[in-house]
Amino acid sequence: MGTKYYYEDYLYDNYLQKEKIIKARSSWELEIKRNEILQKWEVERAKKEQKELIEDAVIQAEIDTEDAQNLIEDYQNILHHTLNVDDKLSWDTQKRNESFDPFMFSGEEVIAPDYEKIKIKYSVNSLKFYHKFPVFKQMFEVKLKKAEDEYAKALDLYNDYNIDYKEQKEEYEIKKSEFENAKLQHNLEINSWRDSYENGESDAIERYIRVVLENSHYPDGIEKEFEVQMNCETKILIISYKVPNPSSVPQIIEYKYIKTRKETTIKTMKKSDYEKFYDDTIFQIALRTMHEVFESDYSNNIESVVFNGWTEYIDEATGLDTSSCIISVQANKDEFLKIQLDRIDFKKCIQSLKGLFAGKIINLAPVRPLVNINTEDKRFVESKAILSELYSGTNLASMHWEDFEHLVRELFERMFQESGGEVKVTQASSDGGVDAIAFDPDPIRGGKFVIQAKRYNMTVPVSAVRDLYGTMLHEGATKGILVTTSSFGRDSYEFIKDKPVTLLNGQELLHMFNKHGYNDLTIVLAKK
Repeated sequence: MGTKYYYEDYLYDNYLQKEKIIKARSSWELEIKRNEILQKWEVERAKKEQKELIEDAVIQAEIDTEDAQNLIEDYQNILHHTLNVDDKLSWDTQKRNESFDPFMFSGEEVIAPDYEKIKIKYSVNSLKFYHKFPVFKQMFEVKLKKAEDEYAKALDLYNDYNIDYKEQKEEYEIKKSEFENAKLQHNLEINSWRDSYENGESDAIERYIRVVLENSHYPDGIEKEFEVQMNCETKILIISYKVPNPSSVPQIIEYKYIKTRKETTIKTMKKSDYEKFYDDTIFQIALRTMHEVFESDYSNNIESVVFNGWTEYIDEATGLDTSSCIISVQANKDEFLKIQLDRIDFKKCIQSLKGLFAGKIINLAPVRPLVNINTEDKRFVESKAILSELYSGTNLASMHWEDFEHLVRELFERMFQESGGEVKVTQASSDGGVDAIAFDPDPIRGGKFVIQAKRYNMTVPVSAVRDLYGTMLHEGATKGILVTTSSFGRDSYEFIKDKPVTLLNGQELLHMFNKHGYNDLTIVLAKK
C-alpha cells in the first residue's frame, strides 16, 4: 500500500529552468522539503551567476582589447587615411539645399455645411407643402428651427476654421519666405566666398582651409582645434594646431580577465614603443595637415605652409598649466607634392623638411615656431576711451552708436587682459558688420573672436544674428559675440543652437559692467 500524502506544492525557478513537485504528510514536513529545495537551487543559481559573470568579463575583455587595438591601428594610419580622400571642398555641400516643410494645418478640417442636405436630414422639404395644415405647420416649424440651428452652428465652426486656416497659412508663408530668403542669402554668400577664394583673397582662403581641416576625420582623442592665417603677399599659410599630449594618446594593447583574482588587468605598450608611437602620431598630424591644405587648394593660392603644433600639459617643475609649441615645420607645395607619403618614415620626412623638434617629442621640449600668427589687421582703427567719460546714470541705449561700439570694445578688453588678449575696433563702414575683433593668444583655448555691438531700442532681428554667424565664418573666427542694449527673440536663440555664437542682451551687458565696477549705468529703451 502506497504512502498517502496530504500536502503538495509546486516549485519553479525560471533562471535555472527547473521545476519540482514536493509532497508531504504534514505542513511542517512540506515546509522543510520546500526550504531544502530552495536552498539547493539558491546555491546552484549563485554558481551559475558567477560563471556567467566570468564569461561576461572574459568576453568584455576581448571586446575591449579589439577596440583598443583598432584605435591604435587608427592612430598608426592617421596619415594614410587622408591619402584615400579627396580633400577639395565641395561648394555644393556648403550650400543650403533643404526644402521648407509643406504646410500642415494644426486643427481638424471642417467642411462647408450644405443647408439643403441639413433640411433633407430633418425632412423639412417634404413637409413644406403641408405647412398650411395646422397639424403639419407646427411639425414643419420645429424641424425647420432644428435645421436652421444646426446649419448656423456648422457655419460658425466653418467660419472659425477658415479664420484659423488663414492665420496659420499667413504665418506659414511668412516663415517660408524668411526661410527662402535666408537660404538664398546663404547660397549667394557661398558663391561670393568661392569667387573670393578663387581670386586669392586672404579671408576667403583662411575660411576655406578652416572648413577643409574641420572636415578631416581623426580617431578619438584628437581634437581639431587650430587657427589659420594667410599672407597673400608671401603666399604662406600659417597653422597653429593643438596636438594631443602623451596622456591622451592610447597606449593600452590588451585587456585580460584573471579568473583567480576576479579582476581585469591591462597591458600597455613598452616604454620605447610608446615613445615612438607618440612621436609618430605628432609627425603624422603635421604631414596630414599640410597634405590636406595643398591637395584642397585647387586655385594654387598657397605656395607654402607653416605647421606649428602646440600642446597643453602640466609643467612638472612648477606644477603650472603650460602650453608650448613642440613641433614647427614648413613645406613648399612643389616640394611637398613630390613626396610619396604612403612610403615614408614619418620622422625622416619631417627632418628632410627641416622641421624643428627637440629630441623625442614625447618629452614636450618647446621649440620656437618658424613663423607665428600675426594679429595685425589693416582694418583696425584707433580706439577711443569711452568708459572714463561715462557719468552716473548714463543710458547706454541713447549713446551715439560709434561710442557704444568703442565702449563695448573697452569692456571686452578688460575681460581679455587677464590672458594677455587684445580687442581692436574695425572701421565703421563696409567691413562686413564687424565692430571689433578680439585675439586671445592662448594657442589652444584662444583664437579669434568677432564681436558686434547693436545699440538697439527694439528686439534684435534674427537676420542680425545670421549676419554675425556669416561674418564669423568669413573671418575664420572661433567664436562670435553679439551684444545689444535691447533683447533677442526666440528665433535668434533657436538659430544659434550648436553654433559658437553668444548673445548678450541689455541686462547681461549691465551685469558685465557691474562686475568691472560700473554699477550706475542704465539702459532705458525708447518708447515705441
